[in-house]
Amino acid sequence: MNLIPFKHLNSIPLEFEVKVDNALFTGTIVLKKYNIAQLNGTISGTIIIPCDICAEMVERNLDEEVSFYLSDGIITTNEEELDIVEITSAMINMEELFTSEIELLKSDYFCCSQCEGKTLDQEF
Repeated sequence: MNLIPFKHLNSIPLEFEVKVDNALFTGTIVLKKYNIAQLNGTISGTIIIPCDICAEMVERNLDEEVSFYLSDGIITTNEEELDIVEITSAMINMEELFTSEIELLKSDYFCCSQCEGKTLDQEF
């Protein structure tokens, strides 16, 4: 179930599960308003990520809770305080959302166990 038609969402939570490589994205999507849905999920498993200090590729364990809103189309109301992903194709691509969340996790600062406590200014 990687593609979910927005029009199939309702007030009963729809469960989803997406697996990419060694990571798993599970959770629910529930319709909150006629064109706004809420996604609550968990990302678990592992990803390979470079250490920001030594650039060594390291396996990182994941156990992340995610929650955001999806809109069916572009938002034109004053809901800018919400974390909203605009869906413009009427289909929610769960693998695309999962990949985006993984990229956000990869963009966080990360250092391996050998580099903990070191800074980029220090010599190796």
